[in-house]
Amino acid sequence: MPAEISEFKKLDKGDLVKCLFTINRCHKVNDVESFHELIMDFASYIGFRYVLYCYSISTYDSGYKINMVNLSNPVKWMQEYDEQDFLECDPVRSEMERRLKNGARLSFIRWDAYDEKVPLQEQNVIDRRKHYGLEYGCSVYDDSENRDFAFLISFADKKRKPDDRTEMMCRLVVTHLMTTRKRLDMLVLFNSLTKKETAIAEWLMKGKTNWEIAKILGISENTVKFHMKNIFVKLCVTNRQQAVNVILIARYLSN
Repeated sequence: MPAEISEFKKLDKGDLVKCLFTINRCHKVNDVESFHELIMDFASYIGFRYVLYCYSISTYDSGYKINMVNLSNPVKWMQEYDEQDFLECDPVRSEMERRLKNGARLSFIRWDAYDEKVPLQEQNVIDRRKHYGLEYGCSVYDDSENRDFAFLISFADKKRKPDDRTEMMCRLVVTHLMTTRKRLDMLVLFNSLTKKETAIAEWLMKGKTNWEIAKILGISENTVKFHMKNIFVKLCVTNRQQAVNVILIARYLSN
């Protein structure tokens, strides 16, 4: 029996049922609010009060925007975190980057057990975090197989310490949380198109040129180019084929 499967067998029936329930909910949610509700429900079950997650369209390398979503961390702490630009010297981020470079696509990070000694700047982030009640915590991340989406979620509490049970449960659900956030983002992008942009996208999907779309819709080619530019911006793509791919995926996910 593989070691990982053997470890998961150490969870009791209630924990396994909770993980399966959370995974099942991931496949059913269709909006961000419901997604956040299921995360907070899972956090409450494993015993943590403070929750925050981050995701990126790529791995956490320099030059890629990191989207940070605070679900229950103290507001004052998040304000200080932003004002002091603590993201640049966050020990969790540093640890994740090291592990990714070493090939650990999915990993669990205990805040009191980093692989390397924490520098002074990063220790300051830890001290400030504890000041606001985030005394103990952990993070779990997953980097998608084709490296186009990375997701990390952190759980913290004033008294609750992460243990082996916490790690096993987090490892079971993190990939499903990642794919759900990715799916929801794709749907948001697609749904942001206006009626005119959607009409143009329909003909784009059929391989029509800007000139052909203009003739079909009875508008100028410059107008088509204007809407096409907006479509690219809203879908976060740079060319027609990428736009078609996003639309196809969004439609598949919405069925």
